[in-house]
Amino acid sequence: MTRRLRSSTKSERDAALLKSEVDTEAASAVIEAMVEPVKKKAKIKKENSDADGVADSKAPEPIEIPQDFLDKHVDEFKVGLKEILEVDPTLSQYVLIKEFPLFLKDRPRADDLHDKFTRLASAIISQQLSNSAARSIREKFINLYDGHFPDYKVLKVDIKIPSKHEQIFKCGLSRKKCEYLESLANYFADNEEYIRTLFQGKGNDQKIMDELVSNVKGIGPWSAKMFLMTGLYRMDVFAPDDVGIARGCAKYLSQHPDTLKKLMKNRREIKKSKIKHKKLNWKVYDEDIVDSLALLFSPNRTIFSFIIWRMASTDIDAIIKTETDFTSSRGGGSGL
Repeated sequence: MTRRLRSSTKSERDAALLKSEVDTEAASAVIEAMVEPVKKKAKIKKENSDADGVADSKAPEPIEIPQDFLDKHVDEFKVGLKEILEVDPTLSQYVLIKEFPLFLKDRPRADDLHDKFTRLASAIISQQLSNSAARSIREKFINLYDGHFPDYKVLKVDIKIPSKHEQIFKCGLSRKKCEYLESLANYFADNEEYIRTLFQGKGNDQKIMDELVSNVKGIGPWSAKMFLMTGLYRMDVFAPDDVGIARGCAKYLSQHPDTLKKLMKNRREIKKSKIKHKKLNWKVYDEDIVDSLALLFSPNRTIFSFIIWRMASTDIDAIIKTETDFTSSRGGGSGL
């Protein structure tokens, strides 16, 4: 009798335990069904954040861009800036330092070949000089032509005349730069229609660069890219070999370590930077890393470049003045 009771009690316990396990599994299934959508949403949010690669904790807080600031700029800039800030809203603090002279609505934009020639000639004059030195030489040069930059056809003739060549040289230009100006004047004078068609084309940035670098002495890839930005207003130009851009990108990556980690992980080919500097207060990243960073902001890399230039400078007043000189239709400074 006692044995039967004990056996019966054990069977009842086993049945109760089995029922408990079934109930627990059912309850777990219900809870999992309730939690799963939340988990999926969190996973998607995390994946999106990882894909952007810019939501790092070290980055500063974003600031809203006032509408009146945006309205001072051309529509193409407003659209491009919106897309940039969708990738990384924290860049807004550098945007709001001041308006961007190149993209202001009231900035005159000349589309004639003389303006393009003037910009390229000014770039040649300014090479390896400070902005003030370049302006001084340029002022002396145009004073030879009654205060106006000479037409390329006029300069092509004048620079071959020994006495006129000597006058140009005495403005402060080296013999080599006189040779470069002659090469530029010849190229424009001999290829007017072709150059006009070339500059009016779309989606041909690389072709324009190749043409200028191949046919004009003194115009290298950097000068060609700066011309694409400020002379032809192309919106997706980037120069990883520019010192200001390299420095700004170094600062950016120091604030976005997660982005740096992803760029390093996903790199396909190592391309060493050509930039060398003696100071060790900032890191020079390989050119492929800087290029990959900029691709996150394509097709607005020109705007991104100007933001990064601002990010590179500790003297904001100086960078704004240089920016204005650099993009001025009358200036043609030595760059940022």
